[in-house]
Amino acid sequence: MKYLYIFLLAIIILACKKTKIDPAPQFPSTLYLNGITKKSTIRLFTNKGEITDQSAIDKFIKGTKGFTRKDTSFISDETLIFFSADSAGIPNLFNSLTVVKKENQLIFKSTNRNIISDAQLSSNYKMTKYQSEIEPVWDGKFSVYNMLVGYGNYSALNLSVFEYNRIGWYIQWNWSDASSPDIWDKSSSSGTIFNEFNESYINSVGKYDTLAIQEYFYSFRKR
Repeated sequence: MKYLYIFLLAIIILACKKTKIDPAPQFPSTLYLNGITKKSTIRLFTNKGEITDQSAIDKFIKGTKGFTRKDTSFISDETLIFFSADSAGIPNLFNSLTVVKKENQLIFKSTNRNIISDAQLSSNYKMTKYQSEIEPVWDGKFSVYNMLVGYGNYSALNLSVFEYNRIGWYIQWNWSDASSPDIWDKSSSSGTIFNEFNESYINSVGKYDTLAIQEYFYSFRKR
């Protein structure tokens, strides 16, 4: 009987250890930006495919701006605030966001819609992996909502961000003289987007376009 008692006691102790419950989050919960971590190397795309030749990547980057962020830790007053389990805000960027938590993934959606052109939809918005509903409104414009994604919880979160740089070439027709040679002109754009890169967007990169991207995590933690 003595050994049976010891055996049952051991089972109870193990069961208690396995059923340890994390404390419930307290709101509002203010997290501070305290670091940037590279999630990927610089990737380069053209003509619906990826270029992996490092010398070609280095040559393209040398002639463009950006991609200067490094893995770093710091103290900052930039914040992400959870007002409740399903609402948040990033002051001066996205003041009002809804939140859906799925295990360790948190998906954010802006409550304020944006009206964008067809060109902005094709060139920027569709680069993002997480997208809202896209609704046509007027004059070839569309209504969308900003989407963000992070991993962690209400006290520590890694927010996905990517930086992009695009260069494209197009023919500028000389309508007054059809016999004149084609004139090639260059367009360029760059920026930082709070989202993950949409891999299927690679199929949208044309023959005369070159797109470079690099993904990061912005780390937010409670103090």
